[in-house]
Amino acid sequence: MKIQFSGITDVGLKREGNEDSFSTDDSLGLYIVADGMGGHLAGEVASRVAVEIINKTFKKWVEEQATENEIYGEPDSSLSLKGNYLLGSIRLANKIVHEMAVEQEEYHGMGTTVVMLLVSSSRLITANVGDSRLYLIRNGEIEALSNDHSIVAEQIAMGMMTEEEAAVSPLRHVLTRNLGSSGDVVPDIFEIVPEENDRLILCSDGLTDLVPNNELLQVAENIDNPENLCRKLVDTVLDRGAHDNTTIISVFISGMEKKGDDFLKKLGMFLIDLFFRGVNNLKKILP
Repeated sequence: MKIQFSGITDVGLKREGNEDSFSTDDSLGLYIVADGMGGHLAGEVASRVAVEIINKTFKKWVEEQATENEIYGEPDSSLSLKGNYLLGSIRLANKIVHEMAVEQEEYHGMGTTVVMLLVSSSRLITANVGDSRLYLIRNGEIEALSNDHSIVAEQIAMGMMTEEEAAVSPLRHVLTRNLGSSGDVVPDIFEIVPEENDRLILCSDGLTDLVPNNELLQVAENIDNPENLCRKLVDTVLDRGAHDNTTIISVFISGMEKKGDDFLKKLGMFLIDLFFRGVNNLKKILP
C-alpha cells in the first residue's frame, strides 16, 4: 500500500488571523483538520490544542498497545481498537479545550471543529465533530464520510430545508456540536475498507463554502498529485474571494493488494512449507 499526501492552510482574503490547524503524521497514517472559533486568538488556540492532544494521545496508545479499558472514556464495542483510540483522543481533547474555555477568561466561548482520517491497509477510519468535512473520491463518485453537525444539516435531514436553501442560510455556520462547548462530545466515526486509487480530501468550510461537490470531484479526478490538488483548490478559493481561512489535506491511496492476492500468497507459502516439510521427512528416512 502506497500513501501520498499533502496539507495546506491559507488565511484567505478577509481574515486577519488563521484559526485553522492541521496535522499529517505519515508514521501513524493519521491526518487531522480543525477549524477554531471564539474570537481573538481563542479559535487558533482551540484548534491547535485539539490537534496536538489528539495526535499525542493516539500515538501514546498505539505505542503502548493500550487496551480498550485503558483509553479515555467508555469504549464503543462497534468500533475497532484504533477506532476507540480515535474516540478516546477526541473526548480527551474536548475535555481540555472545554476546561480552558471555562477557567481562562480570554478563552471563554472558544471551541473547534475536527475531522480526521486514519489510514491502514485493512481499513479507513474517519471521525468528525462540527462541519469540517472528509470526502472520498472512488470510482468516479464523491461521498462525504463525515456528518455536518449544524442547524441547517439537521433541517435538511428533517425535510425542512433544501441544500440550496442551506447554502445561503444565515444559520449555515451555527453548529450543534463542536469540541469545547460542553464537557462531553459525541463524534461520528466510520470504518470502511480502502480500495485502489481512493482519493480523500479533509477540509475546513473555507473550501466547501465556495467549491461544490461536483467541482471537487472533477478536480480530484484530473490531478494526479496530492500537493497539486491542494494548491489548485486553494487557488480556486482565493479566486472566489476567500472570505474564510481554508485548510485542505489530500490523501491518495495506491498499490493496494488485489483481493485475491492475499489468498494466493498464503496458499503459496503453505505449499512451500509443505514441500520443505516433505524434503526434511525424506532426509530422515533415507540412508
